[in-house]
Amino acid sequence: MSKTLYLLPNLLDENQPVEGFLPSSLKPVVNSLTGLFAESEKGARKYLLKFMDREKMQKVQIKLLNEHTEDKDLQEYIHSIREKEIWGVVSDAGLPIIADPGAKLTMLAHRSKMHVKMVSGPSSIMMALVMSGFNGQKFQFHGYLPRKEEQLVQALKDIEKKAKQEQSTQIWIEAPYRTQKMIDLSLQHLQKNTLFCVAINLTSSHEKVLSMSIAEWKKLNFKTDKSPAVFLLA
Repeated sequence: MSKTLYLLPNLLDENQPVEGFLPSSLKPVVNSLTGLFAESEKGARKYLLKFMDREKMQKVQIKLLNEHTEDKDLQEYIHSIREKEIWGVVSDAGLPIIADPGAKLTMLAHRSKMHVKMVSGPSSIMMALVMSGFNGQKFQFHGYLPRKEEQLVQALKDIEKKAKQEQSTQIWIEAPYRTQKMIDLSLQHLQKNTLFCVAINLTSSHEKVLSMSIAEWKKLNFKTDKSPAVFLLA
C-alpha cells in the first residue's frame, strides 16, 4: 500500500453531530489509519472515537503535532509514515494547516514522494468570508494579529489601509477569550465607513454573523462571551 498522509477535517463545534457537518467519505478514511498526528492526545482519542470503537481506537498510534513540535520530530514522523503506511493529520477544529500546525510535515511528505490527500470539511475562515458579503475575489488571511495593544492597533490600521487601497477583504482570527477585546479595539480605531464583520460560533446553535460599517457597529453596543470568532474588514 502507498505511503499516504491524509489531511482530515474536524468539527468546528464539538457538540454538533458528525453526520451533519463532516462528509460520509471521512469515516472509512479514519478507519484505515495506522497513525494520527494531532495537537493533543486527548483530542486525537476523542476524534477517533467519533468513527470507531474504543478497542480499534487504541490500536491507532498517536503523535503530537503542535507549536512545540521541532523539525527533528518531523523527520521522525516521516519515517513513521514510511513504516506504518497511512497517517492522518487533524486539528482541534476545522481544517488542519490553516492557522494550525501541519504545513511543514505536509511539505516533507511531498518531498519524500508520498501521497498527500485531503478529505473536505468545514473551514471557519472560508465560511466567514462567504457569509460576510465582502469581496471573495481578492482577500488575505493574516492569522493572529500581534498581542500587545499598541502593535495590534497599528496592525488593524495597516490592514484597513490595505483593504481600501486594494479593494480586498482582510481576514484574521483571535483566541476566544480575546474576542470582545478585538471587537472593542476595532470599533475604537477603525474608520467609521470601514466595513467590519465578526463571525461567531460558526455551525453551532449560537452562530452569529454581523456585517456592517464601523459607524453602525457603534450603535449596537455589542457584547459577547469568550467565543471563537473570525474577523473581516473591507
